[in-house]
Amino acid sequence: MNQQTIDRIQSLLLSDVTLRSRQDIEASYPPRGLAADAIVTRSAPSPTGFLHIGTIYMCLLNQYLARQTGGVYMLRIEDTDKKREITDGIAQIVAALNAFDLVPDEGVKADGSSYGAYGPYLQSQRRELYLSYAVDLLQKGRAYPCFATKEELDASYTAQQAAKVRPGYYGKWALWRDRSDQEIAAQLDAGMPFVLRFKSNGSHDKRVGFDDVLKGHLELPENDLDVPLIKADGSQLPTYHLAHVVDDYLMKTTFVLRGDEWLPSTPLHIELCDALGIPRYSYAHFAPISIMDSNGGGKRKLSKRKDPEADVQYWLNQGYPIEGIKPYLLGLADSSFEDWYRANPNKPLADFRISLKKLSASRAPLLDTAKLDDYTKEYIASLPIEEFEAELKHSTNKAFRAALNNADKQYLTAVLSIERFGDKRRKDIAKWSDGPDQYGYFFDELYEADFAPQIGALLEAFDTTTLTDVCKAFFATYDPDDDQPTWFEKLKKAATVTGFATDNKAFKADPNAFKGNVADFAKILRVKLTGKDRTPDLYTIMQVMGIKRVKARLQVL
Repeated sequence: MNQQTIDRIQSLLLSDVTLRSRQDIEASYPPRGLAADAIVTRSAPSPTGFLHIGTIYMCLLNQYLARQTGGVYMLRIEDTDKKREITDGIAQIVAALNAFDLVPDEGVKADGSSYGAYGPYLQSQRRELYLSYAVDLLQKGRAYPCFATKEELDASYTAQQAAKVRPGYYGKWALWRDRSDQEIAAQLDAGMPFVLRFKSNGSHDKRVGFDDVLKGHLELPENDLDVPLIKADGSQLPTYHLAHVVDDYLMKTTFVLRGDEWLPSTPLHIELCDALGIPRYSYAHFAPISIMDSNGGGKRKLSKRKDPEADVQYWLNQGYPIEGIKPYLLGLADSSFEDWYRANPNKPLADFRISLKKLSASRAPLLDTAKLDDYTKEYIASLPIEEFEAELKHSTNKAFRAALNNADKQYLTAVLSIERFGDKRRKDIAKWSDGPDQYGYFFDELYEADFAPQIGALLEAFDTTTLTDVCKAFFATYDPDDDQPTWFEKLKKAATVTGFATDNKAFKADPNAFKGNVADFAKILRVKLTGKDRTPDLYTIMQVMGIKRVKARLQVL
């Protein structure tokens, strides 16, 4: 393009923006003055839908790597896709990071305002910066306008498929790469919209080498795609490629941590850096969180579209304590974390130092809910009874909250204290939404509504007469003042009276001679009292419930 055409394109790009020189722009983003080994990281989510748990994982890594080197962790919001942006998207991102104690050193607040010296951190507020760098590429002959319509691009893609060649906008398939000034002028005179594209000098047949912080030395095909730099939707906002290169250069990012899905784009970003005279970045591509496909497809990336677990809000709605999720995520990143966590139960998580070597070895970390439950159960079991009670009242369903709030204080404390002390603490709650199932039967209104209806199905193996006889025989000698050994001896005698075996050898030798064994006898009592067949120690349950409640429930058929 001649200078007249370039100037005309520039004028259209800057129709409502005053061009700033790169020298002026870069002077307003001085060196940070950090130690040489300090890491400056950034997380850059888009407010276009729910926040992915993988974003929390990435933010966690960024925060730790920056913090343990005396660096800076930033939040930059990529809000350039205005068509897909949701109303409260930024607020959701900020709220989630706050909840996980991942508040950035610099970044964006819930209302979209920025804090920090290298902002603004909202990309839509940085338009003039991107346009200045885009114009720099235009003036250097490394960018050009493309007027191809969607129909023309679709036709080109169809032709590439027919020719069985690699799809994309490159070489002879770059429809406007080598057009004349006259052709460009004609389109401009007609007022046709255009996309400003990067003019690549790369060849897909050649390779570019770079050192990935996590993956080591890599060599990938050079970029030859003439990708869009500035969108043609009238916003004059950049595509990710230009925004990433410009922002991380100006914000002095030293360490670009991002998912493996961006690895194929690295040659493009390297070429953009070279074209702009910007030092190449230190990239660290990590494996995203994966999941086992429920349809037998093996391990795959955790998907926003397929997996509810991908949504951060899913974990919060389920009542998983963040204090359990964070150590689980740290364990995915660094295999040495679990040993450290077990050895240092009273140390803050911030004391742990993530190893880049361990992170590089974490290949497609698998979302294992059983493992997550181990962490959350451990955390919940460690809470003092007061905090445990407060969380149950705050984090569970309405009916259960009402039952807890209306309960006698002494009774409630006794209920929640069952098996919570000593060396073998109760660890059957992984999330606060488990509370109603684990404790609801202690409260009569919940027992009648949610647990008693299950009794018939759980005891269908026993006839009505047997059930009645078991309850009467047990209660005939039940004394709440008995210690546990005495209570159990009385239970066994009642079992014998009602035709249940107390000798396992005898039962195994001739099971048809008995209605069941002593465990079956205890199961009947357990189910009648709780509506469940698995509970904590039956003796303790009866002690807590009190004789009046025990009697009432055992006499209900």
